Amino acid sequence: MSDPVRIALIDDDAAVLDSLRLYLLRQNLDTSCFSSAEGFLSSLDSAARFDCVVSDVRMPGMSGLELLDRLSVRGVRSPVILITGHGDVDMAVKAMKAGAFDFVEKPFDETHLLESIRNSLERNRKQARDTAEMDDLRTKFGALSARQRQVMELAASGLSSKEIARQLEISAKTVENHRAWVMERIGARNLAELVRIAMKIERGP
Repeated sequence: MSDPVRIALIDDDAAVLDSLRLYLLRQNLDTSCFSSAEGFLSSLDSAARFDCVVSDVRMPGMSGLELLDRLSVRGVRSPVILITGHGDVDMAVKAMKAGAFDFVEKPFDETHLLESIRNSLERNRKQARDTAEMDDLRTKFGALSARQRQVMELAASGLSSKEIARQLEISAKTVENHRAWVMERIGARNLAELVRIAMKIERGP
């Protein structure tokens, strides 16, 4: 059974908080409310974890934009959706440049906000899958011998077995054996896939 999705709502307007909390709870989203960005950050100090943060921009004390900066400094990667009743193009640009996932103006359609939350969660799941895949590939690549890594890199650069054999001063048969072993360990079904994997490892996350 998967863990429940946890949403943090931050707004100094109690009516907005209550309305959104009830709406998101009906969508089976575990929702916690905070009347200030400072209060939300304090909850993170107690090791609370949130899958998505929905915050007003203009609040007494710390603003939503300042909150984005604080979260970035702390290395918190939960997507942040900013909402405001006084939005303008300049603020939207600043929010997106600061790392906001989305920017929603009040009054907004709750279904639009829900769609944005779901899109942010899907992006995070995809990033987690991509990171796990990259970690797995790097582990497999690191387990290869130095010679096997050489063969993989040269094969991925487009050299034939004979060309690799001449460059490494080994037999073509040995190269083919190394390449077959590398493809099995890395999980490449053919040379084209081996090339794609090698490029992915070289590029990194």
